[in-house]
Amino acid sequence: MDISQLHRNEYEASPDVISSVPGVLRLLGEHSIESDGLYLGLPYDRAITVAISARRDSSLRFYAADLNERKRTNLGNLKYKREDRWANYIKGALAIYLEGKTGAKGFNVTISGDIPQGLGLGSATALLCASVKAAAETSTASMEAADLERSAAEVMRSYFEKPTRPAEFSAGLRAAASSFCLVDARSNQATQIPFDLGNAVLLLTDSKVPRPPVDTELRVRAQNCAKALSMLGGNPKGLRAYGIDDLDEYMGLMPEHIRRHAAFFMEELSRIREAKDLLQKNELPGFARILNKSQAGLRNHYEVSCPEIDWLVKRAGEIDGIYGSRMVGKGFGGCTFTLLMPDAVPEYRKRLEEYERIFGFRPVAWEIKPWDGRPTCDH
Repeated sequence: MDISQLHRNEYEASPDVISSVPGVLRLLGEHSIESDGLYLGLPYDRAITVAISARRDSSLRFYAADLNERKRTNLGNLKYKREDRWANYIKGALAIYLEGKTGAKGFNVTISGDIPQGLGLGSATALLCASVKAAAETSTASMEAADLERSAAEVMRSYFEKPTRPAEFSAGLRAAASSFCLVDARSNQATQIPFDLGNAVLLLTDSKVPRPPVDTELRVRAQNCAKALSMLGGNPKGLRAYGIDDLDEYMGLMPEHIRRHAAFFMEELSRIREAKDLLQKNELPGFARILNKSQAGLRNHYEVSCPEIDWLVKRAGEIDGIYGSRMVGKGFGGCTFTLLMPDAVPEYRKRLEEYERIFGFRPVAWEIKPWDGRPTCDH
């Protein structure tokens, strides 16, 4: 059942606006954003969709079709509430565009999507982006990507009290069919890189490792990168103005953990630039080797991998027909992304059975495809 029908069944009214944003895999640079780095995002064939219809009163009704959950409030009470969970993203978006607007009426809202949650696959980001797009459309505000990105960042800052760069939302809001999106977190510029998979297959594998809270650990690593920048001289262009040779000059002076985290940042940016060139030439095997190198950096330098993820990546590399594999998400569990040929899929799945015997977790692997470019907002 599509979201229009779900909305009509719930509210006995057709939606006025439907907004859909694809999930995005950040295959390189996920951990460099807070330090004004780069990231390479791949919009893929799962999405979050938000449908909205106007009401005659000031009430707000929210329906999460996949969860069969409902929330309600009104335009005068758009404050964040922990118990509202998913509805907070919509309330935050509506607050940005409608709070203080005289004569504003309420809305009926339906949410539906197929992005797995809690695995670093972009579900929360897609929900916020779809909510912002829908709220902007209903209030006749600017639909320019840069304006929507700023609005999404403002929701995170003012509503969730999490300072966030607009670039966090660029790959989803600027998604193009069968294209990677290279985003500069410092300048907020985004470049589309079309590519052709050919016969290659993209697999996501959920390790099923319970992920601990990681925000504190990641904040420490970002702070270490800031400390490294200060020790190197504090160039206004940030840590990206330096290279490994600069770090080597501080060997013995800079604490080793700070040096490792800064080294990962520098090497990751270099990998992203190389990956851009390879993708523009459609050299998928070379790109996959970059993914392998990045995973080694996540394990050895940035220290956000875990034994289960390391095992999955290493065993994937032993199979003929697999180009490369890497962790996706914030780390310490979650999923791996694997680029391989179809003939290698059966052997890969056999290795997952071995993984379960060793670690006690039953992994789940499924194929994804690049986003096909379907419309993301209808009115």
